[in-house]
Amino acid sequence: MNRVKKLQNMMKEKGIDYVVIGPTSNMFYLTGFTEEQMERPLFFIVGEGTCYFLAPKLYEEQLSKYGFEIISYVDGEDAYSKIDIKMNSTIAIDDQLWSLFTVNLIKKFSPSTLLIASTLLKELRMRKDEKELEIMKEGLNIAEKSFMQFLNEIKEGDSECKLADKLEEIFKDNGAEGVSFKPILTSGPNTSMPHLRCTDRKVKRGDIIIVDFGVKYKGYSTDTTRVVSLGKPSGEVENIHDIVLEAQESAERAKNGMKGKEIDSIAREIISKAGYSQFFIHRTGHGIGIDVHEDPYISQDSEQVIEENMTFTVEPGIYLPEKFGIRIEDMVVMGEKEAYPLNKLRKDIYVI
Repeated sequence: MNRVKKLQNMMKEKGIDYVVIGPTSNMFYLTGFTEEQMERPLFFIVGEGTCYFLAPKLYEEQLSKYGFEIISYVDGEDAYSKIDIKMNSTIAIDDQLWSLFTVNLIKKFSPSTLLIASTLLKELRMRKDEKELEIMKEGLNIAEKSFMQFLNEIKEGDSECKLADKLEEIFKDNGAEGVSFKPILTSGPNTSMPHLRCTDRKVKRGDIIIVDFGVKYKGYSTDTTRVVSLGKPSGEVENIHDIVLEAQESAERAKNGMKGKEIDSIAREIISKAGYSQFFIHRTGHGIGIDVHEDPYISQDSEQVIEENMTFTVEPGIYLPEKFGIRIEDMVVMGEKEAYPLNKLRKDIYVI
């Protein structure tokens, strides 16, 4: 309820009459309830001095434990007629609400101004409280313990996707709710493609393997990347890894008050001076919390000031097409003076 009160205070300051949240990470953040979107409207609606669930009758018992008013409807009823929203109001609608629901809300209530809910919610969610940080550390502990166990499972001749599946199994065995994203596990020349998930390519001696992995724990996400080598890596691989590591460790010591683009520049300048600027083809990082990608973004165009208790990744990379790619990624939190990593895993190449 404290988070809802903060949201209501922001709504008053910004002149927003209502916020309509769907079953997304925003609903989990505000209420603790999580569910996938379906064809029936399921909303959490916040107004001045009021907040309630609009939900199908079949969710009534489930929702009763969360402590909010529930307005329910049965199949065949007009759910929108039960919503208490005044015509021609200023409404902020969840960024990820299905367009079907957004269109129906617009038709029903003819808002004078329509905004996206992240206008408000991102300001709250970017700054993690102590409980959130503790949960994220616990999730990282599971993810890192699992990765170390996984290293013993990597066998020459296994396909990338088979290995990715093994890693997911270990996550669940160690207590993760699931994955925050499907593991990105690539080998050899496939590692030059940053978001290639996995293929049927079989790993072999001499390959490097990129393992980009994250778990979901108590509703929060983790995200980490490490480099593995089947046998001693080549001198070129070691050199590129050293450059990326310097860029990564330099950027993750960012100072409180820097803008996202300034942190991005720390990593980008190191890679540029080494002569590989054209091979660093993505932003340096992204915020992380309930969603694996959320505000603040650590990119070349980010004007967001990074302040205490904001959590984000630092993950520079160099990708040489058809040869190999190297990426190293930690989750960090901005402290009172500077950022520090939440990860404990060492960052050198894991040689098998």
